[in-house]
Amino acid sequence: MEEKQSLRNIKMYHWYIIFKEPLMWGPILISYLTSVGKMSLPEIYLMESIVLLGLAIFEILTGSLADLIGRKKTVCLGSLLNLTSIIWFASVKTPFDAWGANITWAIGFSLCSGADSALIYDTLVEMKKEISYEKINGVAAGNRFFLVACCSLATGFLAEINLRLPALLSIPGVALSVLAAFLFTEPNLKTDKYTPNRQLHLIKDSLLFIVKHKKIIWIIAFTTLIGVTSKIWFFTYNPYFELVNLDFRYYGFAFFTLNIIAWISSHNAHIIKGKIPETIIITLMIILIGGPILFMGSFVTVLSVGMIFFQNVVRGFSGPFLGGLLQHQIESEKRATILSANSSITGLTQFVALGVFGAMLKLWNLPFCLQLLGIFTLFLGILGILKYHKIFK
Repeated sequence: MEEKQSLRNIKMYHWYIIFKEPLMWGPILISYLTSVGKMSLPEIYLMESIVLLGLAIFEILTGSLADLIGRKKTVCLGSLLNLTSIIWFASVKTPFDAWGANITWAIGFSLCSGADSALIYDTLVEMKKEISYEKINGVAAGNRFFLVACCSLATGFLAEINLRLPALLSIPGVALSVLAAFLFTEPNLKTDKYTPNRQLHLIKDSLLFIVKHKKIIWIIAFTTLIGVTSKIWFFTYNPYFELVNLDFRYYGFAFFTLNIIAWISSHNAHIIKGKIPETIIITLMIILIGGPILFMGSFVTVLSVGMIFFQNVVRGFSGPFLGGLLQHQIESEKRATILSANSSITGLTQFVALGVFGAMLKLWNLPFCLQLLGIFTLFLGILGILKYHKIFK
């Protein structure tokens, strides 16, 4: 691949990351599904858990497909499906529409997941600049957080006019990510003609590669803990806001602030990694996730809403940091498959965790469930830190 094409890949990856997910629906997503989609909170948790189960299955299949036939092809198809899903979400009227849009998103996400980051990492390998991965990924994700933050300021006011407006206004951005995907150039990697046997063989080799490497297993397990806890916590934002009677107009301001924090954290991830030992970083990530959840469950007030800002320090930093740790441990020909396996394991765990948390909400109130989630996260996090010292010493 020529240097001009490599540089264009980096530029297009930047725009692709910024716009690949809707920009304006975060602050009101759950409220949108309950009010417009006619779904209850337990039904939303059930839907998310089942969709995530399907996603976990799709992930490994699509990751191995990308390694076989090329990353650009799967990213382009996945991006088109993501665009279809947001258009469907914007026109949702019934739970059936919500399910259909979510399933479409899951398939599109699985096609892109692993393949997009593998494409840009292998581009950097060809340029002999793979050390820049954390910086490039962190800056791109950080700029997305900044744009989401700015859009969030308007989301609450737009939602007061019409709950559909934030979803409708998110469509053009996702369309731009599709354009960026089609402008990628495939790195100079060996691809094969697709056959089911080749795909199964690649999946088997990649899973065996993971099993033999304790560092990769630890990174995947820790990534899963952070991802699962964050996913559950995110779905409690809107219900918690309602529980403490936070004015609807402040939803957008809250999401603006948390995304600004994530932007700063992501943008400076490579600097933080260079100055702070990994052990301290990992410990802080657990404290900033588990502690605030426990606090919110124990002290149910409007002031406790501020606890979500701590989680977004981790949200901004975890992608570049944990993604970089994993990328540096794996081989190019298995890269998309292993990255997708990582996402698949996280998704499968999220399926179980969301189902359990949804069932818990039927038995106990939200604050008590948050207390249990916080304690569980801190306990597993401590075990993970102890294991880290044995594996990475």
